[in-house]
Amino acid sequence: MRIEAINSFAHLVRAGSYPGASEQLFLSPTTIYGHVKSLEEELQATLVHFNGRKLELSRAGARFFVFAEKMLEERARMERDILGLARADVARLRISSLHGPSIHLLPPVVAAFRERHPDVTVTVTANGVGECEAALVSGQADIAILNDLHEDELSGPFGATPLYEDTVELVIRADYYAPPDVRLLETYPLALQPNTSGYRQQLERWARREGITLKTAYEHTSFDGLLSFVMQGGCIGMVGGYVPLLTPVGDRLRVLELPNFSFAAV
Repeated sequence: MRIEAINSFAHLVRAGSYPGASEQLFLSPTTIYGHVKSLEEELQATLVHFNGRKLELSRAGARFFVFAEKMLEERARMERDILGLARADVARLRISSLHGPSIHLLPPVVAAFRERHPDVTVTVTANGVGECEAALVSGQADIAILNDLHEDELSGPFGATPLYEDTVELVIRADYYAPPDVRLLETYPLALQPNTSGYRQQLERWARREGITLKTAYEHTSFDGLLSFVMQGGCIGMVGGYVPLLTPVGDRLRVLELPNFSFAAV
């Protein structure tokens, strides 16, 4: 399985079209199409198809997208180690970020930073909460992108600066949606972060107040991982509010409106 093909597939999903991925990779749409077809032939499964001009992931494609993101992250980490980008004599900015912000929010910020500071080497590593905190405390990262629920967990001389305000929302595939929204929680299982997550704990407290019994089917540390379960169908997922807005499959999602359901995040 060629890393170039995996990279083309990941860019296709993010861009939502072959022309869009072509502009990002400086490859022809035909080349990217060939890469994706080679993956499908090797996996013996359809990964993507188009409904008109809208890209849609198959069940296999949603699973493979999570794998592709992890593979590309590991490749980037390996290249940084081999090339020695962490040398002390090189101007650098090392960012350890949660998975969701690293995919959806950081790319345009990093691009703008590089335009203003072309001599600074910027590296972004996507991790879970614990890994981000450990990287910051151990000096392996200069900045950690977390949420305010974990601010008090940091020890040492670290300050927190709010970057953006967001919400956490429950989403379901549009073709599984039917009102009233709150009753969907009694019908479908949930894809949630692990029970150590502050977001999940707040959700469970809300459910107890409302007299609702939650059924957890899947756990994943990243919002994009949870979204992959939602896109397989028959499942409600807890994701960051920016995910339905920025993901290529956002038009196939419905955000649930639930009574007294509100989370504030940074």
